[in-house]
Amino acid sequence: MNLNESIDFDIKQFFLWWGRELAFFVPENLRQRLSDKSGYVYLRIDEEKFKIFGTINGQTKTIAELDFNEQGLSHFKQLIETHDELKKARIVLSLTSRQAIEKMMALPAVAKENINQVVGFEIDKYTPFSQQQVYFSLKQVGKEENGVINIQIILTPKEILDAIFLQLNNAQVYPDIVEYENVANNFKEDYKTYNLIPEWERPAKNRVVQAATVFLSIIMTLLILAVFIYPVWHEELSVEKLKQEIKSLKNDTDFVQEQQLDLDKMIEETEKLNTVKQKMPAVLDLVNILSDLIKEDTWLTHLQLKNGRLQIQGQSPAAEGMIGILEASPLFSNVRFVSPLTQDKRTGLDRFQISANVKAVVIEGSTDG
Repeated sequence: MNLNESIDFDIKQFFLWWGRELAFFVPENLRQRLSDKSGYVYLRIDEEKFKIFGTINGQTKTIAELDFNEQGLSHFKQLIETHDELKKARIVLSLTSRQAIEKMMALPAVAKENINQVVGFEIDKYTPFSQQQVYFSLKQVGKEENGVINIQIILTPKEILDAIFLQLNNAQVYPDIVEYENVANNFKEDYKTYNLIPEWERPAKNRVVQAATVFLSIIMTLLILAVFIYPVWHEELSVEKLKQEIKSLKNDTDFVQEQQLDLDKMIEETEKLNTVKQKMPAVLDLVNILSDLIKEDTWLTHLQLKNGRLQIQGQSPAAEGMIGILEASPLFSNVRFVSPLTQDKRTGLDRFQISANVKAVVIEGSTDG
């Protein structure tokens, strides 16, 4: 489904469908009492004859075939008056192909707002009639595609329908619906039927039935609210409460995660230090090693260990030999004098300053002596 497509939702059609679905739960006797119309009686007029057939209580059957004259219409009226099912049925005048036509028309979807006016202006381009010569009705075929809608125009010349209505009305027969037999309404399935009778010519509706319909519609709306909307509203409150609880738990969880990350980082750093510490000698051990290597006539006045580099200062009667003594130990490498040797006038000993790399040393420290 393309998210850019608009959703064509007809609220009136939805409630018509919903009302019919709810009507199945109402007992048949009660439905008939509440409704002023039930079933359909069809009239098909062809030249001097007219055929009567009906769909009553779900069954379609031929009722009669009479002459289309005063005597035949009088007989038809007697049939209606003497049969309760026919009396409550809607009268549908079904026009033949000699009395009506249909055409297809493609229009921009924006024309839906005033579709009747648009079709009225264009009707002479699609049919041999002008708007003033016909009664017409419209049906949308299919869904809107690419901003275009397909409209089916059903029309009949006014002179034909007016002549038929004149005879029917003289016999006090008043059709509820006029349709074209080749585009027949499906009253059972379609929730949006068409009618060629102009609005001002249609039979007035029973006000009592209209009031009852409005009342039942209100009851139906309340039932919809009770059955669907209230549980959804209640669930929404529960969901909102859960959201607040989750938000609170998330704050606590974020705090715990931050603490855990800090702790993991400290543990990692400690493990690194412990690993390095295990591989290197301690400063005190280094002093003891130097004490063993250096002769007793030599002493140190300063010792510094930084970034694995050892610096020592001191005095010795044979300072030149200090390089060889330290290099002989596997603990030291790159042993060298940092500054030239000088003689202490007071002691007569050579002053020296030596630096050397200490293997696997990270602990920093210094000592003076």
